[in-house]
Amino acid sequence: FNPQKDPTVLYLELNKLTFQLDKFLFRIEPGERMTIFDPVFEGQGSLSVENVCIKLRVECCKERMVKLGMEMTVPVLRLQELEVKLEKVAFMFQETGADWILNKVIERFEHQITQIVQTNLTEQIDAQIHSALVNLNSYIEVNPDILLRLLGITIDDLDEAVVWV
Repeated sequence: FNPQKDPTVLYLELNKLTFQLDKFLFRIEPGERMTIFDPVFEGQGSLSVENVCIKLRVECCKERMVKLGMEMTVPVLRLQELEVKLEKVAFMFQETGADWILNKVIERFEHQITQIVQTNLTEQIDAQIHSALVNLNSYIEVNPDILLRLLGITIDDLDEAVVWV
C-alpha cells in the first residue's frame, strides 16, 4: 500500500448481478380516495432487476480535527467513488383482475422506472456505506495507530482530505 501513488484501501466492482423477487403481494390505491369508485388494485407480482453493476472505491487520507482544544491529524476512510448501473427493471403483475392494464402501463414506463430504481439504489448504497464509514472512522479516530500499522504507513504518508466547494 503506497498512499502517495494510490490511496485506495478498498476497490469493489460487482458486475452482472440479477435480483429476482417472485410472488410479492401489493396494493395500489390513490393517496386520498375521492369516491368509493376510485380503483384499488391488489394482487401478486414479480420483479426482476437485471445486469446490476456496482463499483465503489474507499480511500484513506488524513483530516485535521480539534480534540480537547488541540489540533490533531487522524486517518479517515472516505468514499471516493460510487457508481451504480442497471440495465433493466421488469415488473409483472398477476391476479389483480386488471393485469393487462397494469402490465401495459408498466411496460410503457419501463425506462423511467429503471432510472428511478437506479437512483434509489445508488442513494441507499451511498447511505449504507456512509453510515459504515462514520462508524469505522469514529473507531479509527480514537485508535489511529491500528489502521496505520495495518496499512504499514505513518500519518505523514497520507494526503490531506481536501473538499472543494
